[in-house]
Amino acid sequence: MKRGILVLCWIILIAVNSCVTGDQGESGTFVPDADNIQIVLFHLAQRCESCNAVEQETRDLLELEFREEVLAEKIRFISLDFQTENGKRAASFLGASGQSLYVVRGARMENLTSAAFMYASTHPEYYHEALRKALDNFLE
Repeated sequence: MKRGILVLCWIILIAVNSCVTGDQGESGTFVPDADNIQIVLFHLAQRCESCNAVEQETRDLLELEFREEVLAEKIRFISLDFQTENGKRAASFLGASGQSLYVVRGARMENLTSAAFMYASTHPEYYHEALRKALDNFLE
């Protein structure tokens, strides 16, 4: 039992400390009840490989398959730092409590955190599939 707790603490410590490198910044402002689709990525000011991979893979998929919708502002990608006022407001509204990814349109919301952070850096095709399916559902 003690060994299991120590292993769990060690894994949590590694996960928390892995997010100490990367670039900073925000792109856009989350608008509650917006008519368009908003893909909202929450991250910390210092970003890990997973956070950067989620952002890059999201941008890649949007550029390759949803370019027209992005240009027509039907879809917006928003990267928010949890530690800013903008990030705190959006996190509070969406119920986000950590690094996460949500697809939102009006009152509808889909949490893609698991697929995004599990697959973006190792198997991006699985993440693309999950994001593509969510976007297609929201575009209907």
